[in-house]
Amino acid sequence: MHTATITPLFLNLLIAVLPFAAQVTPHPRFLGNIGNAPPPKLIWTPRPSPQCAAVNGGELQCCRGALAGDQPLIVFLAQLYGYNLNPNDVNGLVCDDQLDKCPGVKMCCQVTALSPLVSLYCQDY
Repeated sequence: MHTATITPLFLNLLIAVLPFAAQVTPHPRFLGNIGNAPPPKLIWTPRPSPQCAAVNGGELQCCRGALAGDQPLIVFLAQLYGYNLNPNDVNGLVCDDQLDKCPGVKMCCQVTALSPLVSLYCQDY
């Protein structure tokens, strides 16, 4: 079973953005099928955090929401940019580096190129 953590700020953003999701056409998948393995080193965050070295080598971020890779919103956003995720991946939504007053979940995310909207291949810190 997949669980999700959603804060009120993220819920308001989701309500505002979701009606427009059907109007956007996905870009071609430039990276191929990367869903069954960790992300290629080419797309890893350029700012790995020392705190995440033992977790997954990603960047420590404060995410307002966390969803599994098989959730429709995550699938849509990932495919929009050509990413094909593993359904078991955890992904952060509305992520930034405001760690001192984090109102959401602190996560180590390996792909942060789509931040602040979504960060991919994350694990709890």
